[in-house]
Amino acid sequence: MKKVIALFAFGSLFLAGCPKHEIIPAPTPKVELESSFIGIVNGSQLELTQNVDGYYLEATKTKYILPSPTPSKAAYYANMKSSNGLVSIRVGLGSISFDGSADSDPSLAVFNSFFSSMTAPVYSAAAANGFEVVYRDGSGNVWTSDDTQPVQDVIFTGIVQESDGSGDYSKFTCTFNCNVYRTVPDLTTPVLTDSLTLSLPIQNAILKGWFKR
Repeated sequence: MKKVIALFAFGSLFLAGCPKHEIIPAPTPKVELESSFIGIVNGSQLELTQNVDGYYLEATKTKYILPSPTPSKAAYYANMKSSNGLVSIRVGLGSISFDGSADSDPSLAVFNSFFSSMTAPVYSAAAANGFEVVYRDGSGNVWTSDDTQPVQDVIFTGIVQESDGSGDYSKFTCTFNCNVYRTVPDLTTPVLTDSLTLSLPIQNAILKGWFKR
């Protein structure tokens, strides 16, 4: 009987001394997202950097869902902005056609194929069928590129497509030159409907950012 008790005690001690193995989950993939802008706006250099003065990149999209068989469309935007100031610069690129009655967004394959092929798009109002630039100055005035103007260019390079638990991304570097415009009332005439179109140049601009599906 004493031997049995001794063996039981030894077994209990052995079991109590066994280390518990901690199960460590596999690391979750995380896309590294970096954003910045540098360019000459109206003759002065403008530099906006992620996490400096509150600047960050806001990736948004506009979808036009239409009943099948008419294809739906989606345009994508990357806006370098700050919660601490008014100055911002946004580029947009569109549009992707997809079946809106079947899916709420373009498939990942269609999303990736579109941005891989749109490396030198034409300018387009509201980025409906190409590229658009929207600049907001320090007074809150909004200036927009005009697709009818001839002297302007854009190229996308360094396109990398990655996914993680938060979404699917098309990372890029966008280099462009253009004028942006805004319309104001013409106070030199008595006719209230008269207006003037003002313009300012954006030169040697480089926006590093991403679009999100």
